[in-house]
Amino acid sequence: MVKKLMLGLALVGFTGTLLAADAFTGTWKLNVAKSKLAPGTEVKEITVVVAEEGANLAVAVKGTAGDGTPIAVKYTLPIKGGPVAYVEGAPPTGATATTKRVDANTIDSTSSLNGKEVGSTHTVVSADGKMLTRTVKGMDAQGKPFQNTEVYERQ
Repeated sequence: MVKKLMLGLALVGFTGTLLAADAFTGTWKLNVAKSKLAPGTEVKEITVVVAEEGANLAVAVKGTAGDGTPIAVKYTLPIKGGPVAYVEGAPPTGATATTKRVDANTIDSTSSLNGKEVGSTHTVVSADGKMLTRTVKGMDAQGKPFQNTEVYERQ
């Protein structure tokens, strides 16, 4: 009887771990005032919705660039890390992105163009789950290096 109770409790505890939502899931809004955006990369507003779809995170990004043009991108990435698959708003031909899951609250990614690494992103969800910070390093349209620190708040 005691063994059955212990096994039952262990299974319930394990199931709870499996059902826990990924730290990145939810709706995130960019706090432009708290973010540091390099010239040429400014935005007026961005909202990101992240949802679990099986072994992937589905990401939908909508917003407005600094010049007023709309931003709309949809992609998926494996929860455990791997190549990003674009559904909408794909980058130019030859551009790829790959993610690596560092821990439950951290994802790193690299971006390449025609096999050459051109950028990296370090994304962290705060311990309390209320803030997401992305540090983006890359090259702008003129080939000059830039670094952005984007601060998102959970909605």
